[in-house]
Amino acid sequence: MVNKHRLRGFSAPLCLAFLVVFLAFPSVSMGSSKLTFAFSAASPPYSSSLGERSVGLLPDLVQLAFSFIPDYTTENLVVPWSRAQYNVRLGLTDGLLTYPSKERQDYAIFSAMPLFTQDFGHLVYSAENPNVDVIESATSFSDLSSLTVIGEKGSKWEEDNIPDFLERVPGQHMSAMMHLLMLREAGDFMVQPAEDARFSARQLGYSKKLKVRKVDFIPNSQIPFHIGISRKLPSAMDVINQVDAVMQSPEFQSQLNTLIESYR
Repeated sequence: MVNKHRLRGFSAPLCLAFLVVFLAFPSVSMGSSKLTFAFSAASPPYSSSLGERSVGLLPDLVQLAFSFIPDYTTENLVVPWSRAQYNVRLGLTDGLLTYPSKERQDYAIFSAMPLFTQDFGHLVYSAENPNVDVIESATSFSDLSSLTVIGEKGSKWEEDNIPDFLERVPGQHMSAMMHLLMLREAGDFMVQPAEDARFSARQLGYSKKLKVRKVDFIPNSQIPFHIGISRKLPSAMDVINQVDAVMQSPEFQSQLNTLIESYR
């Protein structure tokens, strides 16, 4: 016969142990609908950290999308971008918003439509540049062959999409490139998204003389950003299905366009 007193003595610590495990894994035990998204800590205006908060266009876009999905709430983390991708790969973080490369599709399920398209199809230059007329009338890179482009050192995209016949001046990062363009006048133009150019110009005090021209002759200028959910998350397909459904909403599309334009 089982000793009831001994059983009661065993049950209390056992229950306590189960409670500790239960609380330690709330997302599993409580069926939590909270999703954690990872963003780069140093990619303004797209994402960066402000104290303990993530700020920028990409966190705002994810927040907007899930404001239309009552089944899920989101929490944002800002970390180095390599770690953000690593964590989603292992399922330590639930999602990200990025270009759905073949490698990333191996560990994440992506929305059918992009939430945002980064557009490199802009010429960025100074209103005081003596070659303004050339820049504003160009219909091809050939028309700019007498000018100098300021590029980002080590940029694979620029190597692949800006012709070699253009003279180049390299900059280490966007701020350095903007100074080279506006202050040192080391080159005539840059090829950048409008968001990047206007953000950098505001930060550095060059907004009044900044000019941004949309052109249609820059190859591979459209880089789509889709919501991706870790394949390690059991509800990943449900999340993506709901995101895809929201993307069809005219009200969502209206608010989405307004949000994106506010960064341009």
